[in-house]
Amino acid sequence: MKRSFSTYVGLVLLMLIQFNAGAELMISPTRVVFSERDRAQEIVLINSGSKLTTYRIEWQEKKALPGGGYASLTDQEMLTHQASSKMLRFSPKQVRLNPGERQIIKLALRKPKGLQDGEYRSHLLFRALPAPRDAKSEAEGMSMTLNLHMSYSLPVIVRQGKPDTSVSFEEYRFNYDETNELGQLSVTLSRVGKYSSFGNILAYWEPIAGGDRTMIARVNAYSVYPELQQAQTNLVWLNANFKPTDGKLTLVYEGTGEFRGKMFDSKYYTHPKAKFKAIPSP
Repeated sequence: MKRSFSTYVGLVLLMLIQFNAGAELMISPTRVVFSERDRAQEIVLINSGSKLTTYRIEWQEKKALPGGGYASLTDQEMLTHQASSKMLRFSPKQVRLNPGERQIIKLALRKPKGLQDGEYRSHLLFRALPAPRDAKSEAEGMSMTLNLHMSYSLPVIVRQGKPDTSVSFEEYRFNYDETNELGQLSVTLSRVGKYSSFGNILAYWEPIAGGDRTMIARVNAYSVYPELQQAQTNLVWLNANFKPTDGKLTLVYEGTGEFRGKMFDSKYYTHPKAKFKAIPSP
C-alpha cells in the first residue's frame, strides 16, 4: 500500500513538473499605456512551450496592494474604480497557439466625451483553458486527470491629462545576513497626484573609509498606482560577499518607459555599521 501511494505521489509530481515546463507564454509588452493621443495598441503573444495552448482573454478589475501584488475589487470599490475596460475593445477574444506560434492582440480606445483628467486602469487576463482529453490514454485505462490552469494578466492604462505624479522615498530598512554575507534592503515610498509612476529603483553603497560607489540592489519596472498613498518593496540584492561598514547609501527612483529621463526621487543617507540589523537565523 505504501509503495502504491509513493508511486502515485511520484506520478503527480512528474505531471506537475511537465505541466509547468510546458505551459509557457511570452507576452510583450507586459504593461500597456494609452497616452492622450494614442488610440490603438498591440500585444504580442508567443507560445514558448512544447504543447498547443488555448487562452481566453477577458477583463479583470483589481487594486494594487501596498506590499506588492493585486487583489480583486469589492462591489463597493467598483463604484468608484476608474476602469479603462469601459472604453477599450480588443480582438481576438480567444487564441490557440502551437509551439513557437505567435498572435497579435489588438486594442482600440474610444474615449467618451468629457472624460475627466486622471488615470484609468483595468487588467487584461489571459486565462489558460484545459487541453482536450486524450482518448487513447482513456482507452488504455489511464483514468487520473490533473487540471491545472495557468493565467497571466497585465495592466492596461488610459491616461487623460498631463501626468503630475510625485513619488519620494519615505524610509528604508537595511538588514544583513552574516552567514551568507548578503544584505536585505527594502524601501517605503509615498505618492501624490492622480497618476501612477513607472521606473527602476536603484541602491548604491560607498564606504566612508574610501572605495568605489557600487550598485548593491535594484528592482525594475516598479509602479506606485493612484490608489496607493504609500507602497513598500524589497530590492533584489546584487552585491555578493558584502561586508557591513560605515558607509553612504544612495537610493534612486528613475523613470523608464514613458517616464524615461524623469527622476522621481534621489536620496542620500549616512548609514553607520552599528545601524545594520542582523537577519535572524532560520
